Amino acid sequence: MSQEDYEAMKELVEKKLFPGLKSSIVFKEVGTPKTHRRYLARDNGTYGPMPLGTPKGILGMPFNTTAIDGLYCVGDSCFPGQGVIAVAFSGVMRAHRVAADIGKHGF
Repeated sequence: MSQEDYEAMKELVEKKLFPGLKSSIVFKEVGTPKTHRRYLARDNGTYGPMPLGTPKGILGMPFNTTAIDGLYCVGDSCFPGQGVIAVAFSGVMRAHRVAADIGKHGF
């Protein structure tokens, strides 16, 4: 969609669905797929649902290991994905993996 068509669509949506929305906004931050690709290292700027294509792991994102022995990845860019709960679970999973790798199974 061209920039002009996009702006016209935004105006139409505000007038028809949310009259007065623009004037009531106090603070706004904008993130686009380009923003996500640049600052968050997202695959083609994707966010949220898994991108289409050939999966790297069960759910289409890299698992939490690296090519360097003993170096693990956690966070929203690897399994299980975005969101507070998923990111926290990513850390918990890696903590258990590290504990198992160093022989501390009962932690």
